[in-house]
Amino acid sequence: MRIVARYPTRSEAEERAAFLRAHGIVPHVTNTASLLRAVGLRRDRSQAALWAVIDDQHADALALLADPDHEVRAGLGAEEFEHLETEGAARAQQLLFRGMMLLAGGLLAIVGILAFAGVL
Repeated sequence: MRIVARYPTRSEAEERAAFLRAHGIVPHVTNTASLLRAVGLRRDRSQAALWAVIDDQHADALALLADPDHEVRAGLGAEEFEHLETEGAARAQQLLFRGMMLLAGGLLAIVGILAFAGVL
């Protein structure tokens, strides 16, 4: 994933992301506001960053934002986008489930150790 641009507002970054998505480029928008800015360590005024999720699409994303008539070479079709979103959602659900199971197992282990030690 490579950064494409920074924007003063998240809505502007989301608008540009929708434009890229319509041309087959997989975008992602993140907030750039942080504690670092609050204490004066960041000097830029950007509130959002636009990323190209697929590294091979970075050059196309830059070119398309500079020239709306640019012909995208590494764009995804609608079916590929749908597959990517479905696969991503399934992976996120699996990771969440694993994390919850690890947390539950850890808590049970702690309770077991405390009970064995006579603390509980």
